[in-house]
Amino acid sequence: MPRRAARDTTVVVLGAGINGAALARELVLSGVGVVLVDAGDLACGATAWSTRLVHGGLRYLEYGEVGLVRESLAERDRLVRLAPHLVAPLEFYLPMRTRAGGLAAAAARLVGCEALAKRWRPAAGRGSIAVGIGLTLYDALASGAGWPRHRAVRPGGAGLPTVDARAFPYAAVYADAQMLFPERFTVELAVDARRSAAAQGTPFTLLTHASLAREPDGSLGISNALDSLGVRPAAVINATGAWVDRTRAELVPGDTRTLIGGTKGSHLLLDSRPLREALGARGVYAEADDGRPVFVLPFGPRLVLVGTTDLPFHGDPATARADDREIAYLLAAVARLFPHVPPGRSSLVQHYCGVRPLPAADSAMPASVTRRHMLVRHAEAPEPTWSIVGGKLTTCRSLAEQAAREVLATLGLPVAGSSRERPLPGSLAPEARGACVAEAAAALVAAGVDAARAAIAAAHIVALFGCRGPEACRAAAPDVPPLVAGTDLPTAVVGFCVREEWAATLDDLVERRLMLLFAMPLSRPTLAALATELARLGRLPAERVAAEVERVANVLHDRYGKQVT
Repeated sequence: MPRRAARDTTVVVLGAGINGAALARELVLSGVGVVLVDAGDLACGATAWSTRLVHGGLRYLEYGEVGLVRESLAERDRLVRLAPHLVAPLEFYLPMRTRAGGLAAAAARLVGCEALAKRWRPAAGRGSIAVGIGLTLYDALASGAGWPRHRAVRPGGAGLPTVDARAFPYAAVYADAQMLFPERFTVELAVDARRSAAAQGTPFTLLTHASLAREPDGSLGISNALDSLGVRPAAVINATGAWVDRTRAELVPGDTRTLIGGTKGSHLLLDSRPLREALGARGVYAEADDGRPVFVLPFGPRLVLVGTTDLPFHGDPATARADDREIAYLLAAVARLFPHVPPGRSSLVQHYCGVRPLPAADSAMPASVTRRHMLVRHAEAPEPTWSIVGGKLTTCRSLAEQAAREVLATLGLPVAGSSRERPLPGSLAPEARGACVAEAAAALVAAGVDAARAAIAAAHIVALFGCRGPEACRAAAPDVPPLVAGTDLPTAVVGFCVREEWAATLDDLVERRLMLLFAMPLSRPTLAALATELARLGRLPAERVAAEVERVANVLHDRYGKQVT
């Protein structure tokens, strides 16, 4: 295909995860042209492998990361306000075994003596006094944000998770937030970047499933199945997460620094009605026997999300999988908290695993490695080039703001826009949700769905797309079924995701647009209906539909342990 050229001042951002998409948006808001590129899809790496929390980082206080906690708490408040359809407050129940344990270890860790802290770590974990001090500081750092202050509670109280009160006689409750689908959040960051670019007349291009090569003339050649682009970038930002070192080696072979010391984190999704009822509306944040933090979280009305492990990992991050030892470790941690409803292996419906893009460090304790993000400049590169190291969901926007400021200053350009008070495209206040669902339901009824089913489907689609939900329900072809087989999703949403959200493959739809990865159950007829619609839209050869369904079913089983029925 003919290769077109990017124009004006163009910054190439490599990696379309939550950090790369947020940075692309921030640069576009200042009027800079951006080419955002990913070898896979939006949010197909560490973004989708996280614990799906938006939090201040309570345990970072013990490592003296007060500035990071303050920044994270401010961003937590901002994300809840600007993306209420995707980020919601969640209270956490924090059970403890003792009253005084952990004070000496916490003091040693605070002054940087990790070895001593490890030696002094109490077998029963942190006690209520040490935790109370941390929660009080946490509240103070979030002062003025309108969030409820922490409180000590009596285990077994009404509405609290029914954690074993004999083993954990002390408890506290505090508030943070949950981002159930960071994949959807990342997609909306890219949608907003495109909207802002269109409003300003600034070029913005997103190429997923793309390859990149340095051409003999020094330009970058970027192409995928639909487009080919030649770019002479004003700057390049490597935001490829756990792949940062591999990307850096291709871009700047003369810079041999190791930037990433990634650790492997696994999560489980459990389908256990007794456990889900025991958890209630709150998450549980506890310590495993080895001192690692363990989260037991509500994941919708039916499932329970459990995470996470923290193991050093070497190799291709795409090959990371939750192994039997990690699964047993997490199940045992839940059983210690809820011995009256211990989850068996049979309740495990799927798992996921990824590599955190943490900074390379000499510490033997992965938990002690900073979660602060860094922007590393590569002086040997032919154009201004940086790599982003670290970062987390909560601070994606502030990371982007800080990185954009440095990039713009290097290019001699002003900071002309900001995302600080800019809602995401689907932002929907809770009080407006009812009217939005009614509008989406009306669109579905007009397409031939009965009213009762339309109401269910509309609620589902608004939960995913926010105020963009009604638009996603319109314009289905008259000769296709109005709903995707086996789901409460309108068939029209497939075309919407292709036209408006860069969905190109069946995986893109299942894992990162419609979030059917977490559907209970997910069937082959559903995959076939989606693939058939992709074929009708010209994104998949019709003769490949059956093979594509089989391929995706195998991928879901290999990567997530998910059975497609």
